[in-house]
Amino acid sequence: MTDIEDRPGDETIGQRIRRLRKAQRLSQVNLSGPGVTNAHVSRIEAGARQPSFKALRHIARKLGVSIEYLEHGIDVTTREELELSLADLELRIRLEPDTESVERDIEALIPRAQSEGELDIVAKARAALGMVAASSGRLADAIGELEAAVAHPLIRPDLFPDVYATLIACYRQSGRFEEAVVACERTLGQTAHENGPLRILLATHLSHALSDLGEVERARAVLEEHTGDFEQSDPYAQARMHWSLARVAAMQDERRLALRHMRQAIALLRGTEDTIRLAGAHIVCAQILLWGGTAAGVAKHLRAARALLPPHAEAGDRGTLRGLEALLAARQHRFTEARQAAEEALSIMPEHTPEIAPALYAQALAAAGEADYDIADEAFKHVLELATHSKLWQEAALIARDWADMLRWAGRPYESEQATRDAEQYASEAQKRACQRNTA
Repeated sequence: MTDIEDRPGDETIGQRIRRLRKAQRLSQVNLSGPGVTNAHVSRIEAGARQPSFKALRHIARKLGVSIEYLEHGIDVTTREELELSLADLELRIRLEPDTESVERDIEALIPRAQSEGELDIVAKARAALGMVAASSGRLADAIGELEAAVAHPLIRPDLFPDVYATLIACYRQSGRFEEAVVACERTLGQTAHENGPLRILLATHLSHALSDLGEVERARAVLEEHTGDFEQSDPYAQARMHWSLARVAAMQDERRLALRHMRQAIALLRGTEDTIRLAGAHIVCAQILLWGGTAAGVAKHLRAARALLPPHAEAGDRGTLRGLEALLAARQHRFTEARQAAEEALSIMPEHTPEIAPALYAQALAAAGEADYDIADEAFKHVLELATHSKLWQEAALIARDWADMLRWAGRPYESEQATRDAEQYASEAQKRACQRNTA
């Protein structure tokens, strides 16, 4: 009878591990590691225990073979091994809270793929690195990796929509609004008209980027242009469109219309299992109300968002929620709580993103309420610059009025009068925009 070691195709996983270990003159202790003791290895080799994926991955690394070979005894080509390794790493990104070790392994895989001429695998690996960096709030790193990834012809919008959407979001969060607009328009040009859901995704991103630049009418026109795609789209795309329409309406001070669109988005998202987007919709409702100058109903939306948002949510979502909690606390004169929440929000988010506005505003109001006028003055100045840069005249008027009150309390009447005049000018700009919209 032929010995089992001469017939690797008939081996069990345990027998294969034992054969490879002995061939390399390794002990069971040599194969052990975190979560895989030598006793564990012994039981696997004896067939008394089925190895977990984590144990297989660890043992495969120690033996210098692929997981595929350990499981099935089948040799794979270098390309197949690289693809399997990348798929394993992408799975680890989703499952492991600590992404640093995963990033190191992806970075180690890239030169191997480059040396083999597998440039599409390099591009996919860089896309994975970019997505991890984006979720960690490292926007510059994310943009560098994602730009390199989308430069490869394989990384097309129809195959990798999340990569393009994340790159555009990173541009916006970094304050690079013009680049976000260019990327949206270029990507829309590469997307077939039959791909309605993707075109809706890109159109909403383009609308947001244009709104960031203060081009609100153009943002609305983009959404209207893609209503045909909207009517035949899935619930996610429909919710996304309502969301974008709400954003444009809020920027034009049509608060009731904005809330109506967000209620539609919430109703659509409740029929899905996407708690992160549903949490985001409640966050937007809270923003619309707070920037409209009212605290009524805000706490309900923030509580819902807090309950729905998971701990691993992106830094932008967590920071925006904390900033709005800070602003609500400041509006309700809970100044110590507001300052603490604002500091937490600002520590999470990049300093250039427009999403820091609620936290800055809360910081200004809380500092003013505690008579810390120097800090309040700087925070008011910063948040007002954000509002005027985006041509959010109604929000700017609200901020300027509060700043005028602070300056009066600080004994600076001349500056207070100037801030009041600025508030009146911003309110006039908001009224002018409303009149232009009504006569259009």
